[in-house]
Amino acid sequence: MAPEHLQSLSSVNLANPRVWPIFNQGEVLSKGTTTCLKVSLPSNQSTIYFKRYSYKKNRWEFFLRRSKAANESINYLRFKEIGIPTLDTIALYEQRSLGRLDVACIITTELPNTTRLDHFFKKVLLEMPKNERLLILKNLKEQLFEQLKTAHNAGVFHLDLKWRNILIQQTGHTYTPIWIDCPRGVQRKFFNYRLKVADLSGLARKALSFFTTQQLYRMLYCYLGTSASKAEARKLFLDVSKHLSRRPPKKLKP
Repeated sequence: MAPEHLQSLSSVNLANPRVWPIFNQGEVLSKGTTTCLKVSLPSNQSTIYFKRYSYKKNRWEFFLRRSKAANESINYLRFKEIGIPTLDTIALYEQRSLGRLDVACIITTELPNTTRLDHFFKKVLLEMPKNERLLILKNLKEQLFEQLKTAHNAGVFHLDLKWRNILIQQTGHTYTPIWIDCPRGVQRKFFNYRLKVADLSGLARKALSFFTTQQLYRMLYCYLGTSASKAEARKLFLDVSKHLSRRPPKKLKP
């Protein structure tokens, strides 16, 4: 637990480790094996997100292995090291018995003026005048693919890069993509082509509902660079399509 947040977490009794496995205050965002709560802190009027992974059936899955909560926190540090905006972890919790993982939790702080990419695209971007929309969309695409290139060049992979796992933060007239929710992320320097395909597929899944095949194909050059050959772009495009075909995305109306 970050010492500077101890007092604020105490205001909702989270300074007591025994509370973490049963904590249930706040707005429920998801519930089940993974529980996510949005919690307002009365002490300083800020908001935190409390996520708990419970392992009642398969307690051996993370035997002597890093928990999803710990892996998520490490991935946030990796993103920060390479300049990709992400969340701050303020507390981690694990409950183990003889190396078997029972519960793992992570707390992150809320970022101001942020909206999930899927909501931002449908509720904000598509409602803007055309000229403004195209300008912001172009800028966001350039930022996202630059972030992706930076991460992959460093051997860092999110592996669940869905639109809902990207926040858009507005500061004045500037919009910045922020990577979140990455318990599956890994770092691998070599033999990682399939991991690149997985990250690109995550972005493409929802994009298929809003962009044509030609538009998506051209977007690959934002990732590969304009010097990439047609053969290289075609191979990557087909591999992403093949990856998506294993679990075809549902076509949504804009």
